[in-house]
Amino acid sequence: MGSDPTLFWYTPMKKIAVFVDWDNLRQTIASIQRKTQFREFNYNNPAHISAMIRSFLQPGESLYRIYFYTAPMPTVSEIRSVFENRSGSRSLLQRFDGWEETENGKKYCRNVQLSKNFLSQIVCEDYVALRLGRISVTGLKHNNYPDMNQKEVDMLFGLDISHVSYMKLADSVLLFSRDTDIVPAMKVARTQGLEVILPVFEESSNISEQLIKHSDVRRQRSLVEIYEKTIAQ
Repeated sequence: MGSDPTLFWYTPMKKIAVFVDWDNLRQTIASIQRKTQFREFNYNNPAHISAMIRSFLQPGESLYRIYFYTAPMPTVSEIRSVFENRSGSRSLLQRFDGWEETENGKKYCRNVQLSKNFLSQIVCEDYVALRLGRISVTGLKHNNYPDMNQKEVDMLFGLDISHVSYMKLADSVLLFSRDTDIVPAMKVARTQGLEVILPVFEESSNISEQLIKHSDVRRQRSLVEIYEKTIAQ
């Protein structure tokens, strides 16, 4: 006697789109590491970051895509070029001359190379889409460290959330950001029927009330446990 096909129910996988404000997330992880002295997790290792992000998915969920947002750090020569092409910046050029040979300058150059290597590798991880804004160099700080601001990153973040929401490309969005500038995009996702999830680390659970108000649920994980259970194995 044949089986009755109506006795079997198919439950489709729930699609999750992940949005990562990289500089925001990196600063959160660095803060946890300073607080806990837990150094094994390496945020410059794309495999560690990818595994950490995926650890927030639950059974019955499939990854649609990881949207990754940042702005490449300008090199020292690029910063110098900005000052050279800006009228009235002679004094800035004089102050900046030789800065790359100072302790701060050498550290900055190392970080530029680390960032470049990281971005070239993270984009090769499965289902990762890299979105790049730009850095605006506005001047020099008191220690001659370049004064810089990210541009376009929040706009790209919001546009992609809106696109995924209006096109119904996912059922939920998982947002790695603690910047309240993303609240309008969160509202768009919810009004379009998507679930808005905020990932939270147990070691750093402080999160803006604004973000909580405009999300549906928070998922809490321990960075230490993520490393021990999914990376160190």
